Amino acid sequence: MSVAEVALRKNPIRVRMLECGMPLLVEEMAGVRTAAVSWLVPAGNSSDPEGEAGDGWSSLLAELSQRGAGDRDSRAYSDALDRAGVQRSVTPAAVHIVLSATTIGSRIQEALPLFADLVVRPHLPPRSLDAVRSLAIQSLESLQDDPQHRVTLHLRERHLPAPFNRSGYGNKVAYERADIDSLRADWSRRVRPIGSILSVAGAVDADELARTLDGLLKGWHGTVADVATLGPPVGGDVHEEDESNQTHIAIGLHAPSEREPESLLCRLATNILGGETSSRLFTEVRERRSLCYSVNAGYAGGRDRGMVAVYAGSTPERAQETLDTIRGELEKFERGVGEGEFRRAIIGMKSRLVMQGESTAARAAALGSDWYRLGRCRSLGELSAEVEAVTLDGLNAWIAESMGKSWRTTRTLCTVGKSALQSGGF
Repeated sequence: MSVAEVALRKNPIRVRMLECGMPLLVEEMAGVRTAAVSWLVPAGNSSDPEGEAGDGWSSLLAELSQRGAGDRDSRAYSDALDRAGVQRSVTPAAVHIVLSATTIGSRIQEALPLFADLVVRPHLPPRSLDAVRSLAIQSLESLQDDPQHRVTLHLRERHLPAPFNRSGYGNKVAYERADIDSLRADWSRRVRPIGSILSVAGAVDADELARTLDGLLKGWHGTVADVATLGPPVGGDVHEEDESNQTHIAIGLHAPSEREPESLLCRLATNILGGETSSRLFTEVRERRSLCYSVNAGYAGGRDRGMVAVYAGSTPERAQETLDTIRGELEKFERGVGEGEFRRAIIGMKSRLVMQGESTAARAAALGSDWYRLGRCRSLGELSAEVEAVTLDGLNAWIAESMGKSWRTTRTLCTVGKSALQSGGF
Protein backbone atom coordinates (compact mmCIF):
# COMPACT_ATOMS: atom_id res chain seq x y z
CA MET A 1 0.00 0.00 0.00
CA SER A 2 1.42 3.40 -1.00
CA VAL A 3 1.93 6.36 1.31
CA ALA A 4 -1.00 8.16 -0.32
CA GLU A 5 -3.31 5.14 0.06
CA VAL A 6 -2.45 4.88 3.76
CA ALA A 7 -3.13 8.62 4.17
CA LEU A 8 -6.51 8.27 2.45
CA ARG A 9 -7.60 5.69 5.04
CA LYS A 10 -6.89 7.64 8.21
CA ASN A 11 -6.48 11.13 9.62
CA PRO A 12 -2.88 11.57 10.78
CA ILE A 13 -3.23 15.32 11.40
CA ARG A 14 -2.28 16.72 14.80
CA VAL A 15 -3.07 20.27 15.94
CA ARG A 16 -1.00 21.87 18.70
CA MET A 17 -1.45 25.45 19.96
CA LEU A 18 2.00 26.79 20.77
CA GLU A 19 2.62 28.94 23.85
CA CYS A 20 2.97 32.04 21.63
CA GLY A 21 -0.57 31.50 20.34
CA MET A 22 0.29 30.24 16.85
CA PRO A 23 -1.28 26.97 15.65
CA LEU A 24 1.10 24.15 14.72
CA LEU A 25 -0.48 21.73 12.24
CA VAL A 26 1.33 18.44 11.75
CA GLU A 27 0.63 15.53 9.44
CA GLU A 28 2.76 12.56 10.46
CA MET A 29 3.28 10.58 7.25
CA ALA A 30 4.54 7.04 7.74
CA GLY A 31 6.82 5.69 5.06
CA VAL A 32 8.33 8.98 3.88
CA ARG A 33 11.81 10.30 4.58
CA THR A 34 11.30 14.00 3.97
CA ALA A 35 9.67 16.74 6.02
CA ALA A 36 8.11 19.90 4.59
CA VAL A 37 7.32 23.18 6.30
CA SER A 38 4.84 25.88 5.29
CA TRP A 39 4.92 28.94 7.53
CA LEU A 40 2.33 31.63 6.77
CA VAL A 41 3.00 35.05 8.31
CA PRO A 42 0.34 37.76 7.87
CA ALA A 43 2.43 40.24 5.87
CA GLY A 44 1.09 39.73 2.34
CA ASN A 45 0.45 42.44 -0.22
CA SER A 46 -3.18 43.00 0.85
CA SER A 47 -1.93 44.44 4.16
CA ASP A 48 0.83 46.56 2.62
CA PRO A 49 0.49 50.33 3.21
CA GLU A 50 -1.69 51.63 0.38
CA GLY A 51 -0.39 53.03 -2.90
CA GLU A 52 2.75 55.15 -2.81
CA ALA A 53 2.91 54.74 0.98
CA GLY A 54 4.04 51.14 0.67
CA ASP A 55 2.26 48.97 -1.91
CA GLY A 56 4.74 46.19 -2.68
CA TRP A 57 6.63 46.31 0.61
CA SER A 58 5.77 42.64 1.19
CA SER A 59 7.98 41.81 -1.79
CA LEU A 60 10.85 43.80 -0.32
CA LEU A 61 10.40 42.17 3.08
CA ALA A 62 10.24 38.63 1.66
CA GLU A 63 13.57 39.14 -0.10
CA LEU A 64 15.28 41.02 2.74
CA SER A 65 14.26 38.43 5.35
CA GLN A 66 16.49 35.84 3.70
CA ARG A 67 19.61 38.01 3.96
CA GLY A 68 20.77 37.11 7.43
CA ALA A 69 18.94 36.13 10.62
CA GLY A 70 19.73 35.33 14.24
CA ASP A 71 23.49 35.37 14.79
CA ARG A 72 24.32 34.66 11.10
CA ASP A 73 24.92 37.12 8.31
CA SER A 74 23.50 36.48 4.85
CA ARG A 75 26.24 34.12 3.69
CA ALA A 76 26.44 32.18 6.97
CA TYR A 77 22.65 31.84 7.10
CA SER A 78 22.45 30.49 3.56
CA ASP A 79 25.33 28.07 4.26
CA ALA A 80 23.59 26.77 7.39
CA LEU A 81 20.40 26.03 5.42
CA ASP A 82 22.44 24.25 2.76
CA ARG A 83 24.22 22.12 5.36
CA ALA A 84 20.83 21.07 6.71
CA GLY A 85 19.80 20.07 3.18
CA VAL A 86 16.97 22.60 3.09
CA GLN A 87 15.33 23.55 -0.19
CA ARG A 88 13.46 26.76 0.52
CA SER A 89 11.64 29.80 -0.76
CA VAL A 90 10.09 32.90 0.80
CA THR A 91 7.20 34.16 -1.33
CA PRO A 92 4.85 37.12 -0.90
CA ALA A 93 1.20 36.28 -1.54
CA ALA A 94 -2.11 38.10 -1.13
CA VAL A 95 -2.58 37.61 2.61
CA HIS A 96 0.68 36.03 3.79
CA ILE A 97 4.38 35.86 3.19
CA VAL A 98 4.96 32.12 2.80
CA LEU A 99 8.10 30.35 3.99
CA SER A 100 8.21 26.96 2.22
CA ALA A 101 10.96 24.45 2.95
CA THR A 102 11.72 20.77 2.49
CA THR A 103 14.47 18.68 4.07
CA ILE A 104 15.17 15.16 5.28
CA GLY A 105 12.97 14.34 8.25
CA SER A 106 15.97 13.54 10.44
CA ARG A 107 17.31 17.10 9.85
CA ILE A 108 14.13 18.96 10.80
CA GLN A 109 15.37 19.72 14.32
CA GLU A 110 18.48 21.29 12.80
CA ALA A 111 16.41 23.36 10.39
CA LEU A 112 13.75 24.66 12.80
CA PRO A 113 16.04 27.18 14.58
CA LEU A 114 16.96 28.62 11.17
CA PHE A 115 13.30 29.05 10.22
CA ALA A 116 12.51 30.64 13.60
CA ASP A 117 15.38 33.09 13.16
CA LEU A 118 14.09 34.16 9.74
CA VAL A 119 10.59 34.87 11.07
CA VAL A 120 11.37 36.27 14.52
CA ARG A 121 14.94 37.57 14.25
CA PRO A 122 15.65 38.63 10.63
CA HIS A 123 18.44 41.15 10.08
CA LEU A 124 16.76 43.05 7.22
CA PRO A 125 20.20 44.56 6.50
CA PRO A 126 20.41 48.18 5.25
CA ARG A 127 23.21 47.33 2.80
CA SER A 128 20.89 44.94 0.94
CA LEU A 129 18.00 47.37 0.46
CA ASP A 130 19.19 48.97 -2.78
CA ALA A 131 19.73 45.58 -4.45
CA VAL A 132 16.34 44.30 -3.29
CA ARG A 133 14.66 47.53 -4.38
CA SER A 134 16.26 47.22 -7.83
CA LEU A 135 14.97 43.65 -8.23
CA ALA A 136 11.43 44.71 -7.32
CA ILE A 137 11.44 47.62 -9.78
CA GLN A 138 12.83 45.39 -12.54
CA SER A 139 10.03 42.88 -11.91
CA LEU A 140 7.42 45.65 -12.06
CA GLU A 141 8.82 47.10 -15.28
CA SER A 142 9.05 43.66 -16.92
CA LEU A 143 5.25 43.63 -17.11
CA GLN A 144 5.47 45.94 -20.11
CA ASP A 145 6.87 43.01 -22.09
CA ASP A 146 4.21 40.54 -20.90
CA PRO A 147 0.71 41.50 -22.10
CA GLN A 148 -0.68 38.06 -21.24
CA HIS A 149 0.24 38.56 -17.61
CA ARG A 150 -1.01 42.16 -17.65
CA VAL A 151 -4.50 41.12 -18.73
CA THR A 152 -4.75 38.67 -15.81
CA LEU A 153 -3.62 41.41 -13.43
CA HIS A 154 -6.26 43.77 -14.88
CA LEU A 155 -8.85 41.07 -14.23
CA ARG A 156 -7.74 40.64 -10.63
CA GLU A 157 -7.74 44.40 -10.07
CA ARG A 158 -11.29 44.84 -11.35
CA HIS A 159 -13.01 41.61 -10.36
CA LEU A 160 -11.82 41.26 -6.75
CA PRO A 161 -12.53 43.77 -3.97
CA ALA A 162 -9.77 45.97 -2.58
CA PRO A 163 -7.26 45.31 -1.08
CA PHE A 164 -7.37 41.69 -2.32
CA ASN A 165 -7.21 42.93 -5.90
CA ARG A 166 -3.58 44.02 -5.65
CA SER A 167 -1.15 42.45 -8.08
CA GLY A 168 1.79 42.02 -5.74
CA TYR A 169 4.06 43.87 -8.16
CA GLY A 170 3.73 46.99 -6.07
CA ASN A 171 4.21 50.68 -6.74
CA LYS A 172 7.44 52.15 -8.12
CA VAL A 173 7.24 55.28 -5.97
CA ALA A 174 6.65 53.14 -2.86
CA TYR A 175 9.77 51.14 -3.70
CA GLU A 176 11.84 54.27 -4.24
CA ARG A 177 10.68 55.83 -0.97
CA ALA A 178 11.19 52.71 1.18
CA ASP A 179 13.80 53.05 3.94
CA ILE A 180 15.13 50.30 6.15
CA ASP A 181 13.75 51.69 9.43
CA SER A 182 10.22 51.81 8.02
CA LEU A 183 10.53 48.30 6.60
CA ARG A 184 11.80 46.91 9.90
CA ALA A 185 8.94 48.58 11.74
CA ASP A 186 6.49 47.14 9.22
CA TRP A 187 7.87 43.61 9.71
CA SER A 188 7.60 43.97 13.47
CA ARG A 189 4.03 45.27 13.18
CA ARG A 190 2.75 42.53 10.89
CA VAL A 191 4.76 39.41 11.70
CA ARG A 192 3.04 38.26 14.88
CA PRO A 193 2.19 34.75 16.11
CA ILE A 194 -1.58 35.22 16.39
CA GLY A 195 -2.36 35.49 12.70
CA SER A 196 0.49 33.21 11.62
CA ILE A 197 0.09 29.51 10.78
CA LEU A 198 2.83 26.86 10.83
CA SER A 199 2.27 23.49 9.20
CA VAL A 200 4.63 20.53 8.87
CA ALA A 201 4.14 17.24 7.01
CA GLY A 202 6.31 14.15 6.71
CA ALA A 203 8.68 12.12 8.87
CA VAL A 204 8.13 14.13 12.05
CA ASP A 205 6.67 13.86 15.56
CA ALA A 206 4.09 16.52 16.47
CA ASP A 207 4.83 16.64 20.20
CA GLU A 208 8.57 16.87 19.64
CA LEU A 209 8.08 19.71 17.16
CA ALA A 210 5.83 21.58 19.61
CA ARG A 211 8.39 21.33 22.42
CA THR A 212 11.19 22.58 20.19
CA LEU A 213 9.17 25.47 18.79
CA ASP A 214 7.95 26.60 22.21
CA GLY A 215 11.59 27.05 23.16
CA LEU A 216 12.60 28.76 19.91
CA LEU A 217 9.66 31.19 19.89
CA LYS A 218 9.71 32.18 23.55
CA GLY A 219 9.15 35.90 23.84
CA TRP A 220 7.47 36.23 20.43
CA HIS A 221 4.00 37.61 20.97
CA GLY A 222 1.27 39.79 19.50
CA THR A 223 -1.78 39.68 17.28
CA VAL A 224 -2.50 40.87 13.75
CA ALA A 225 -6.04 41.71 12.77
CA ASP A 226 -7.62 40.26 9.65
CA VAL A 227 -7.43 42.35 6.50
CA ALA A 228 -10.87 43.81 5.78
CA THR A 229 -12.52 44.33 2.40
CA LEU A 230 -12.63 48.04 1.57
CA GLY A 231 -15.55 48.00 -0.87
CA PRO A 232 -17.17 46.22 -3.81
CA PRO A 233 -15.14 45.26 -6.89
CA VAL A 234 -15.06 47.59 -9.89
CA GLY A 235 -16.19 45.01 -12.46
CA GLY A 236 -17.25 46.02 -15.97
CA ASP A 237 -15.15 46.08 -19.15
CA VAL A 238 -11.67 47.50 -19.65
CA HIS A 239 -9.33 47.50 -22.64
CA GLU A 240 -5.61 48.32 -22.74
CA GLU A 241 -4.31 49.24 -26.15
CA ASP A 242 -1.17 47.37 -27.12
CA GLU A 243 0.36 47.36 -30.60
CA SER A 244 1.16 43.66 -30.74
CA ASN A 245 0.20 40.78 -32.97
CA GLN A 246 -1.84 39.19 -30.20
CA THR A 247 -5.04 39.97 -28.35
CA HIS A 248 -5.41 38.71 -24.80
CA ILE A 249 -8.86 38.13 -23.29
CA ALA A 250 -9.61 37.55 -19.60
CA ILE A 251 -13.09 37.03 -18.15
CA GLY A 252 -13.93 36.90 -14.45
CA LEU A 253 -17.12 35.32 -13.12
CA HIS A 254 -18.50 34.93 -9.61
CA ALA A 255 -17.66 31.72 -7.73
CA PRO A 256 -18.26 30.44 -4.20
CA SER A 257 -15.52 30.92 -1.63
CA GLU A 258 -13.45 27.99 -0.43
CA ARG A 259 -15.48 28.01 2.79
CA GLU A 260 -18.66 27.08 0.95
CA PRO A 261 -19.38 23.41 0.19
CA GLU A 262 -20.37 24.41 -3.35
CA SER A 263 -16.72 25.25 -4.07
CA LEU A 264 -16.06 21.60 -4.92
CA LEU A 265 -18.90 21.62 -7.46
CA CYS A 266 -17.56 24.84 -8.97
CA ARG A 267 -14.05 23.37 -9.19
CA LEU A 268 -15.35 20.27 -10.98
CA ALA A 269 -17.59 22.27 -13.33
CA THR A 270 -14.80 24.69 -14.22
CA ASN A 271 -12.43 21.84 -14.94
CA ILE A 272 -14.96 20.41 -17.42
CA LEU A 273 -15.48 23.86 -18.92
CA GLY A 274 -11.84 24.71 -19.51
CA GLY A 275 -9.38 22.95 -17.25
CA GLU A 276 -8.10 20.16 -19.49
CA THR A 277 -7.33 19.46 -23.15
CA SER A 278 -10.61 17.51 -23.25
CA SER A 279 -12.56 20.49 -21.90
CA ARG A 280 -15.40 22.29 -23.67
CA LEU A 281 -13.46 25.50 -24.38
CA PHE A 282 -10.29 23.78 -25.57
CA THR A 283 -12.21 21.42 -27.85
CA GLU A 284 -14.48 24.04 -29.43
CA VAL A 285 -12.40 27.21 -29.48
CA ARG A 286 -8.96 25.80 -30.20
CA GLU A 287 -9.30 22.35 -31.77
CA ARG A 288 -12.45 22.65 -33.88
CA ARG A 289 -12.31 26.32 -34.86
CA SER A 290 -8.56 27.07 -34.50
CA LEU A 291 -9.39 30.52 -33.19
CA CYS A 292 -6.63 30.85 -30.61
CA TYR A 293 -3.37 29.36 -29.48
CA SER A 294 -4.41 29.18 -25.82
CA VAL A 295 -7.72 28.97 -23.95
CA ASN A 296 -8.52 27.77 -20.45
CA ALA A 297 -10.71 28.27 -17.40
CA GLY A 298 -9.86 27.85 -13.74
CA TYR A 299 -11.42 28.20 -10.31
CA ALA A 300 -9.59 30.34 -7.73
CA GLY A 301 -11.04 30.09 -4.26
CA GLY A 302 -10.19 32.26 -1.27
CA ARG A 303 -11.44 32.33 2.29
CA ASP A 304 -14.13 34.93 1.64
CA ARG A 305 -14.36 35.13 -2.15
CA GLY A 306 -13.97 33.06 -5.30
CA MET A 307 -13.58 33.56 -9.02
CA VAL A 308 -13.86 31.57 -12.22
CA ALA A 309 -11.30 33.02 -14.64
CA VAL A 310 -11.36 32.35 -18.39
CA TYR A 311 -8.37 33.27 -20.54
CA ALA A 312 -7.82 33.18 -24.31
CA GLY A 313 -4.95 34.40 -26.46
CA SER A 314 -5.73 35.03 -30.13
CA THR A 315 -4.83 37.22 -33.11
CA PRO A 316 -6.49 40.63 -33.56
CA GLU A 317 -8.35 39.29 -36.61
CA ARG A 318 -9.86 36.34 -34.71
CA ALA A 319 -10.20 37.85 -31.25
CA GLN A 320 -13.85 38.92 -31.64
CA GLU A 321 -14.90 35.49 -32.90
CA THR A 322 -12.93 33.92 -30.04
CA LEU A 323 -14.84 35.98 -27.48
CA ASP A 324 -18.18 35.23 -29.18
CA THR A 325 -17.45 31.50 -29.22
CA ILE A 326 -16.50 31.52 -25.54
CA ARG A 327 -19.76 33.28 -24.79
CA GLY A 328 -21.64 30.63 -26.76
CA GLU A 329 -19.94 27.81 -24.86
CA LEU A 330 -20.81 29.44 -21.54
CA GLU A 331 -24.43 29.66 -22.66
CA LYS A 332 -24.45 25.97 -23.59
CA PHE A 333 -22.78 25.02 -20.35
CA GLU A 334 -25.78 25.94 -18.19
CA ARG A 335 -27.57 22.93 -19.72
CA GLY A 336 -25.19 20.65 -17.85
CA VAL A 337 -22.48 18.10 -18.53
CA GLY A 338 -22.49 14.51 -19.71
CA GLU A 339 -21.61 11.27 -17.97
CA GLY A 340 -18.24 10.96 -19.70
CA GLU A 341 -17.19 14.51 -18.84
CA PHE A 342 -18.29 14.00 -15.27
CA ARG A 343 -16.37 10.75 -14.80
CA ARG A 344 -13.18 12.24 -16.28
CA ALA A 345 -13.39 15.19 -13.89
CA ILE A 346 -13.95 12.94 -10.86
CA ILE A 347 -11.11 10.59 -11.80
CA GLY A 348 -8.79 13.55 -12.44
CA MET A 349 -9.53 15.10 -9.07
CA LYS A 350 -9.01 11.82 -7.23
CA SER A 351 -5.73 11.29 -9.09
CA ARG A 352 -4.54 14.70 -7.96
CA LEU A 353 -5.41 13.82 -4.37
CA VAL A 354 -3.33 10.65 -4.55
CA MET A 355 -0.39 12.56 -6.01
CA GLN A 356 -0.74 15.21 -3.31
CA GLY A 357 -0.58 12.43 -0.74
CA GLU A 358 2.86 11.45 -2.02
CA SER A 359 4.22 15.00 -1.57
CA THR A 360 5.09 16.30 1.88
CA ALA A 361 5.34 19.84 0.47
CA ALA A 362 1.83 19.65 -0.99
CA ARG A 363 0.39 18.35 2.27
CA ALA A 364 2.12 21.01 4.39
CA ALA A 365 0.78 23.75 2.10
CA ALA A 366 -2.72 22.24 2.14
CA LEU A 367 -2.83 22.11 5.95
CA GLY A 368 -2.02 25.81 6.25
CA SER A 369 -4.45 26.76 3.52
CA ASP A 370 -7.27 24.76 5.12
CA TRP A 371 -6.66 26.28 8.54
CA TYR A 372 -6.74 29.82 7.18
CA ARG A 373 -9.76 29.31 4.95
CA LEU A 374 -11.81 26.81 6.94
CA GLY A 375 -10.47 26.98 10.49
CA ARG A 376 -9.67 23.25 10.39
CA CYS A 377 -7.56 20.76 8.45
CA ARG A 378 -8.97 18.17 6.06
CA SER A 379 -7.33 14.79 5.68
CA LEU A 380 -6.93 13.18 2.28
CA GLY A 381 -9.57 10.68 3.35
CA GLU A 382 -12.08 13.45 3.99
CA LEU A 383 -11.27 15.14 0.69
CA SER A 384 -11.65 11.86 -1.17
CA ALA A 385 -15.02 11.21 0.48
CA GLU A 386 -16.23 14.68 -0.55
CA VAL A 387 -15.35 13.95 -4.17
CA GLU A 388 -16.99 10.50 -4.04
CA ALA A 389 -20.21 12.04 -2.75
CA VAL A 390 -20.71 14.24 -5.82
CA THR A 391 -23.28 12.91 -8.32
CA LEU A 392 -23.88 13.86 -11.93
CA ASP A 393 -27.43 14.98 -11.13
CA GLY A 394 -26.21 17.07 -8.21
CA LEU A 395 -23.51 18.75 -10.29
CA ASN A 396 -25.90 19.52 -13.14
CA ALA A 397 -28.50 20.93 -10.75
CA TRP A 398 -25.86 23.27 -9.32
CA ILE A 399 -24.68 24.33 -12.80
CA ALA A 400 -28.27 25.10 -13.87
CA GLU A 401 -28.84 27.23 -10.77
CA SER A 402 -25.45 28.94 -10.45
CA MET A 403 -23.94 29.17 -13.96
CA GLY A 404 -26.87 30.59 -15.92
CA LYS A 405 -27.68 33.94 -17.53
CA SER A 406 -27.56 36.00 -14.34
CA TRP A 407 -24.12 34.55 -13.59
CA ARG A 408 -22.81 35.50 -17.02
CA THR A 409 -24.13 39.05 -16.98
CA THR A 410 -22.18 39.94 -13.83
CA ARG A 411 -18.88 39.10 -15.50
CA THR A 412 -15.78 41.27 -15.74
CA LEU A 413 -14.09 41.49 -19.17
CA CYS A 414 -10.49 42.65 -19.67
CA THR A 415 -8.63 42.75 -22.98
CA VAL A 416 -5.14 43.78 -24.10
CA GLY A 417 -4.53 44.28 -27.81
CA LYS A 418 -4.84 46.62 -30.79
CA SER A 419 -8.54 47.33 -30.39
CA ALA A 420 -11.38 46.74 -27.94
CA LEU A 421 -13.86 43.94 -28.52
CA GLN A 422 -17.64 44.08 -28.59
CA SER A 423 -19.04 42.28 -25.56
CA GLY A 424 -22.56 42.28 -27.02
CA GLY A 425 -25.06 40.42 -24.87
CA PHE A 426 -22.30 38.89 -22.76
